[in-house]
Amino acid sequence: MKNELTIITRFLGPDLLTYDPYDLWKTKLGLRLKKHYYEKGKVTIPIIAPFYLLDTYAPRLVRLFIKPQEFPIVRAFAAMSALNLYSITSEQKYIDLAAVSTKWLIENRLENFHGACWGLGMPWMTKTGYSATTTPFISVVPYCVEALLKYSDQTGDKRSKEVALTSLDYLEKDLQRLLETPNNLALSYGPSKERRIVINGNAYAMMLYALLSGRIPTMKSLLLERASHICNFIKSQQLPDGSWLYYADREPGNFIDCFHSCFVLKNLIKYSVISGEDVSAIVDKGVGYVLNHFIDKSYGLARKFSVSAHPSMVKFDLYDQAELLNLLLVTNNNKQAESLHNQIFKYFYINSKGTFGYQIDFFGRLNKMLYLRWAVMPMVYVLSKYYKKMKTGEIETI
Repeated sequence: MKNELTIITRFLGPDLLTYDPYDLWKTKLGLRLKKHYYEKGKVTIPIIAPFYLLDTYAPRLVRLFIKPQEFPIVRAFAAMSALNLYSITSEQKYIDLAAVSTKWLIENRLENFHGACWGLGMPWMTKTGYSATTTPFISVVPYCVEALLKYSDQTGDKRSKEVALTSLDYLEKDLQRLLETPNNLALSYGPSKERRIVINGNAYAMMLYALLSGRIPTMKSLLLERASHICNFIKSQQLPDGSWLYYADREPGNFIDCFHSCFVLKNLIKYSVISGEDVSAIVDKGVGYVLNHFIDKSYGLARKFSVSAHPSMVKFDLYDQAELLNLLLVTNNNKQAESLHNQIFKYFYINSKGTFGYQIDFFGRLNKMLYLRWAVMPMVYVLSKYYKKMKTGEIETI
C-alpha cells in the first residue's frame, strides 16, 4: 500500500502547473484551425493534419513556446484525492495539501457570475462555437463544489462551505434552460443559449442540484425536483441499446465515447444515492452497454469510441481508463476493476518517471507527456478511491 500511496502523493501539490493536450489548440492559430475544421469538415484535413501530427509526435517541441498553467479541475481532484489519503493514513500532510488546493479554488473562482463557478481555464473551440477562458462550465463546477464541501466536512472550515453553496445561483441564474416541460428540464453547458443540448452536462447539473439539496434544507424539495426533472430528460435520451449520444440530437458530428458515457452513469448513481430515486434499470442498461462496447479484449483497456464523429489515430486514452475504473468501483464490479487497474499500470504507467502516459495510438505507441488535467488527475482521484476501498472496504458514491 505504501508504494501505491507514493504514486498518488506526488501529484497532490502544492505545485500543480501542467502542460495540456490542448496547448496548441488554445492558441490563436489552434482556435482558428479548429473553427475552420468544424465549419468545413473533412476537406480541411490536409491543413489540420500537419499540426495534429506535430503535436502528437513532437509534443515537447511544440511546448517550447507554451507555458504550463493551473486548471481548476486539477485542483479539485488534488483536494479530493488528498482527503481520501487522509482517511486511509490520518497523516496531517494530506489535510495540508487539500487546504492548498481548496484555497486556490476559492481565490480563483470566476467573477461576474451569480454564484461560485469555474471553467476549463483556457479558451475552447467546439462544434457549437467559441468559449473564452472565463466561461464557467457545468462539467467543471461540480468537482470544485465537491472538493470544497468534502474539505469543509473533514475540517469544519466554514468558508469553503459558504463558497460551495453559492454555486446554486450559478445553476439557477447563469445556466440557460434549453428545454422545459412540466416534468423535464435540460440546461445549457455554459452560460450562453446553446443550440445543442449536452447530455453529460445535464447529468452533472442533476447531480449538483441533488448534492446541494442536502446542504440547503429550506430548499431541499425544490432542488430535488429540479434534479428529478433533469433525470427524466436523461432517461428520455437513453437509446434502446443503453447508450447516450453526446448531444441530444441526431445532427452530424454526434458521437458516443467511453468517458462521457461514464460521466452520465456515475452522476445518475450519485443522484440516486442522494435522492433515493431508483434508477437501477437505466444504470444497469448503460453499464451493460459500456462493458460490451468499449472494452478491448486484447488489451483489457477501454476503447475511446463506439460511435465516432471524426477520424482518430487514438486507440486508448487515459481518461477513458480512469472513468471506467471509477464506474466499475461504484457498481461493485470488483474483479473487473482489479483487472483494469492492472492493465492501466501495464500499458500507461511509466515506472522510470513515476507517472502516467496520455494516449496509445493505433501503432501501440504510448504518448509519454505528463498532462494533469487530461487525465493524470482523474486517474489519481480514482486510484485514491480504489486504494481507500482496498484499505477500508468502503467506496464513495457521493
